[in-house]
Amino acid sequence: MSGSLRIAVTVTAVLLAASAWIRVLVIPRFTVVPGRFQLVLEQMIGGADRIGGVLRALGGLFPAIVRGLFRILRGIAGFIGAHKKECAVWGCIIVGLFLLSGMVPGAHGEEDVQTAMRDAVLHDVNRIRFFGGKEVNPGLLAAVTVTGILLAAALLIRIFVIPRMKVVPGRFQLVLETIVGLLDGQAKVPDPGMRTFVGAYVFAAGVYIFASTLFELLGFQAVTTTGRSVTLPAPLSDVNAAICMGCLSYLVIVFGGVRHAGLRGAKAALKEFSLPISMSFRLFGALLSGLLVTDLVYHYAALRYGVPVIVGVIFTLLHAVVQTYVLTMLVGIYYEEVSEA
Repeated sequence: MSGSLRIAVTVTAVLLAASAWIRVLVIPRFTVVPGRFQLVLEQMIGGADRIGGVLRALGGLFPAIVRGLFRILRGIAGFIGAHKKECAVWGCIIVGLFLLSGMVPGAHGEEDVQTAMRDAVLHDVNRIRFFGGKEVNPGLLAAVTVTGILLAAALLIRIFVIPRMKVVPGRFQLVLETIVGLLDGQAKVPDPGMRTFVGAYVFAAGVYIFASTLFELLGFQAVTTTGRSVTLPAPLSDVNAAICMGCLSYLVIVFGGVRHAGLRGAKAALKEFSLPISMSFRLFGALLSGLLVTDLVYHYAALRYGVPVIVGVIFTLLHAVVQTYVLTMLVGIYYEEVSEA
C-alpha cells in the first residue's frame, strides 16, 4: 500500500470513528442551551446548509448558461451558413497558420511546468518593473489596467449613453439595464434608502470580478526583468487582490450592521470573522485553479494545439460567471442578516 493510500484510509477511519462517537454519545445529550462542543457542531451544520443553498442556487443558474451557449452556437452556425465563402477563406488561413506554427522551433530556455505553476502562486520569478520603477508581479499591472479600462468605460457610458437612454431601449441599453438589474437584485436591504449604496457596491464588485476574470483572455503581454515576455494574468489570481476584495466586502457588511442595527448588527457581523478569509480564498483558489490547469495544458506538446483555447475559454467564462454570482450573493445575504440582527 502506497503512502498516500495509507493516509487516505487512516483519515477515513478516523472520521468514521468520530462520527459514530458523536452520534452515539454526544447527540443524545444535546440540551436547549448548548455547550461549547454542541455550539461548534451546530455552527458547522449551519455552514454546511448555507453551502448547500449556494450549490442549489448555482444548480438553477447552469441551465440558463447552457441555453445561452446553445443560442451562441446556433448564431455561429447561422453566420457560417450565410457567409460560406468568407468562412472558408478564414478557415484556410487558420489551418495554414496552424501548420506553420508546428514548423517553428520553440524558444530556448523555456521554463518547465513546475517553475511556471510555482511562479503563478508565488510570483517570485517573472516580475516586471511598474512604470520603470519598483519590481512587482504581473498581477498588479493587470489590476491597474483593468481598473483603468473600467473607469474609462464608465465615463464614456455616463457621458454618451445614459443621457440618450429611451423609454423603449435599444440593444446596448437593454444589455446595460439587464446587468444592472441582475446585480442590483443581489442587494437585499430592508431600508430602501441604503439600497442605492449596497446596490452600487454589489454592481461595482460584480463587474470588476467579471471583467478582471475575462481580462486574461485578451492576452496582453509584458516584459519581465529577465527579458521574458509573459501574459498578464487575471488580477484576482493574485492572493493580495483577492484578500483586498474579500476584506472590502466584509467592511461593507460590517458597515451595514452598524448602520441598521447598531451594536447588535456590529456584533452579528463580527461573529462572522472568517468571512473575509473565505471570500478571499474562494476567489483566489477558483481563479488560480483555472490558471494552473491552463498552464499545465500549455506545457504538454500533445495538448498544445487547439486544446488550450477551448480549456482556457471554458474555465475563464465559468469562473467569471460563478465567482461574480457567488460573491455578490454572499454580500447581499450577509448584509441582510446583519441589518436585521
